Amino acid sequence: MADIQASPKTIYRLSGVSPSLKVCALALLNARNGSLTMCLPDGRRLVFDHGTPGPDAEIVVHDFNFAKRGMASGDIGFAEGYMAGEWDTPDLTRVLEFFAVNMGQSGQYGRGRNLLLRLFNSFRSVLFSQNTRKGAKKNILAHYDLGNDFYSRWLDPSMTYSSALFELPDMPFEAAQEAKYRRIAESINARPDSHILEIGSGWGGFAELAASQYGAQVTTVTISNAQHDFAAKRIFESGLNERVQVKLCDYRDIEGKYDGVASIEMFEAVGEKYWPSYFDKIHEVLPEGGAAALQIITIDDDLFDNYRKRVDFIQKYVFPGGMLPSRSALDAQFSSAGLSFRDANMFGLSYAETLKRWRE
Repeated sequence: MADIQASPKTIYRLSGVSPSLKVCALALLNARNGSLTMCLPDGRRLVFDHGTPGPDAEIVVHDFNFAKRGMASGDIGFAEGYMAGEWDTPDLTRVLEFFAVNMGQSGQYGRGRNLLLRLFNSFRSVLFSQNTRKGAKKNILAHYDLGNDFYSRWLDPSMTYSSALFELPDMPFEAAQEAKYRRIAESINARPDSHILEIGSGWGGFAELAASQYGAQVTTVTISNAQHDFAAKRIFESGLNERVQVKLCDYRDIEGKYDGVASIEMFEAVGEKYWPSYFDKIHEVLPEGGAAALQIITIDDDLFDNYRKRVDFIQKYVFPGGMLPSRSALDAQFSSAGLSFRDANMFGLSYAETLKRWRE
């Protein structure tokens, strides 16, 4: 195979490729971290390498149409090209890492240059992903009701679909998930005489631990039929029926007062328009001095403004209606709802390890 060091001159002179691939290649010259090798169908290899540290990625091109998709709709088009078999790679993780560390240089190419397509995706999101009670139910069913059998194939035995907390690098996966649950239970002072509310049941892991290890009364709510049935069966088989109530209920319909609130990676499904109602509900159910522990995936403040104006791959294909907050956006919501912020435990590296183990 012939290796060609990418430069403006060599890209302009590249024969037998589409104009859109040339434009895409010129954009890749801005990538300054790591290297990317693009293997063309005729055996030539276009190498983008500035000699700087970073991931070494490789893309195998089968159809030049992938570049046209990428130029039109950015990361979504790039992903759709992969889904369509227009390009492949021996290591998808490396490709994603390469684009992640070069995100600042991608500019509008990460978002796509076709304004009409971007507007269509945004309109589609607004039209189909509104998290009203009916819309939230539909969005949650689209994601979680893929089936308990599907999730049980790759989650750990506790059936926990959120980041574990690896207090030690070599911790067993289930132990790291329990460490996360214990951190949350202790931060809201779970004990035998407390009544805890959990917003977003998952498959019942936290409710079971809070009741069995801390003796707390737990009311846990979900709008996923599949998760509700699994969690209810789990609690019954654990002999915890007298301590745990699993309810099929929208968080907006929760009533009563609780000593503490736990919510584990449910907030990402609330939707920005409904953030105030979520935090107002937490304020409403907590007594004076009560505490809430919220595990939330956040996005960098510097990326938030652009992120919230468009639809990304996760929102379009994985989690309709989903929306990540930034730290400053969360602080503003806390204040508006009359909640006082106490502390944060950021454990992104644990999430990286969690994703790695799910993939394995």
